Parts: sequence; C-alpha cells; structure tokens
Amino acid sequence: MKDLLLHNWHLKLISLVLATVLWAEVARTPTSEIGLSVSLEYQNIPPQTEVFGDTTDRVEVRLRGPSSLVRTLSSQDLSLSIDMNGMSTGQERILPLSPELVHAPVGVEVVRVIPARVKLNIESTSTRQVRIFPSLVGSPAAGYELEKSVVTPETVEIEGPASHIKKMETIDTADIDVSGRQSTFRETVELDIEDPIVRIPNVGPITVEVRIRRK
Repeated sequence: MKDLLLHNWHLKLISLVLATVLWAEVARTPTSEIGLSVSLEYQNIPPQTEVFGDTTDRVEVRLRGPSSLVRTLSSQDLSLSIDMNGMSTGQERILPLSPELVHAPVGVEVVRVIPARVKLNIESTSTRQVRIFPSLVGSPAAGYELEKSVVTPETVEIEGPASHIKKMETIDTADIDVSGRQSTFRETVELDIEDPIVRIPNVGPITVEVRIRRK
C-alpha cells in the first residue's frame, strides 16, 4: 500500500496542486443568474392535428453560471422542445416544463422554467364552409332605410381544431358604417374572426353591397 501511494508521488502532488488551484479559481469566479425568453418547440406533431390551449409561444428560462459566460448568452443558445409523439388526440394534457428539457451550453445551470407547466390540447384539423354575415352599424339618412345587403362570396372555408370549427356557423365582416347614407354602395371588407385559433386558408376579396332606398 505504501509503495502504491509513493509511486509517481511527484506527479500525484502536481495533480493535487493543480486541482486545488483550479478549485480556488472557480470558487473566486463570480456567478450570475439571468432570465432569457426561449421559444417553445413542439416536435413530432401527428399529421393533420392541432396543438392548442393556454400554451405560450415563449417561456422564461432562468440560468446560473460564471458571470463571464452568462453575460454572453442569448436566446439562440438555448432550446426547449416537447415531444408530441404518442400523445393521443381529443384530450387535454398538462405537461411539466422541467429544467431537464432545456438544452443549454456546458457550464451553465438551468435553474427553472417559467411557467413550470403548460396545458394543451391535441385535436384533428377540420375544415368547414360557413356563411359570411355583414356587420352593419349606424342608420341611413332621414327618409331612407336599409333594403338588404349582399355579400360576395356568400361563404368561406375555415380551418382549425375540430371542436372550434364545429361551433362556428357564421363569420362577421368588419363593421360597415351606413350612417347618413342615401344610396346603395359597395365596400371591400375584412373578416372579423373572434377565435384566434381558427384560420381562413384561402381568402380572396370579399365585397358587400348595401342597398338603401327611400321609405
């Protein structure tokens, strides 16, 4: 045992000294903690499905490490991905956002992720034709009245999660002001979709002809 300890004792002594110096240097190095905004990445999403819920596109990641290293970090140095493979559709999931999910540079500690969890749903993508409803505000001039309004085209195709598409039967246009009008007029309008998840994959010009007549 004694011979084993004394074998190459000078090399072992040098190693011990170097390790002590390195530890002392690390101990003296000031540490810092910062927060960076990082994009959430959903991987392996099944085809023709939607991921939605009270999710957020970005989260805050708290990092701790040597000040000289931490101050050079940016959001591009980090990634946070959630694997959606194997998750069933049609049900709500609550997924933890643990520090282990964050890929960070060597030498940096991931302290926590804010928020600590996300709630999301996975549903099949659905499409549907719905009628366009003109939203008229105000009143024509005295002695005149609204005869009718004609929308071209009358319908539009919407796309989104099946449960959201199922609830929608019409889409309103942006407000069309008829205040003080005395004659028929036509306007090109935008659509006012209240549900932020629902999309219109292909939309062309939408016109509304508002017909006004004498009483």
